[in-house]
Amino acid sequence: MTILEGRVHWAYNYELENKKKWVKYISGLFSFVSPLHQHTGYAVLTDRILYVCGDKNVTIELQSIEEVYLGFDEIFPASSAKNFGLFWQPLRIRFGGNQVIYAVMDYNGINSSNQLWFDSLKSMLD
Repeated sequence: MTILEGRVHWAYNYELENKKKWVKYISGLFSFVSPLHQHTGYAVLTDRILYVCGDKNVTIELQSIEEVYLGFDEIFPASSAKNFGLFWQPLRIRFGGNQVIYAVMDYNGINSSNQLWFDSLKSMLD
């Protein structure tokens, strides 16, 4: 059963760590530019998995998710988002021991549906 689905811009934590600091700091200066990411695709949340398909496919069993966090950190700083994240914040998902992805769902140039995805994941994991 599909609970949510939508477009996604995403990256592993190590991919964002490898981006130059100046890229992270100037990416928030421009309007209607895609958020900081490495991959694009489509995400589907079911009652058992989070599946991301696109230029790279990832399947995350919900039982393997250890943390869901909505907000900025040292890897994905607020300066990388337009208006320092006033309208959206990245969704960080830690799973499978040491894997971490950052996602921005349904980004339209101004905001995203990350709050909806965060709330849905949290309620399913509690």
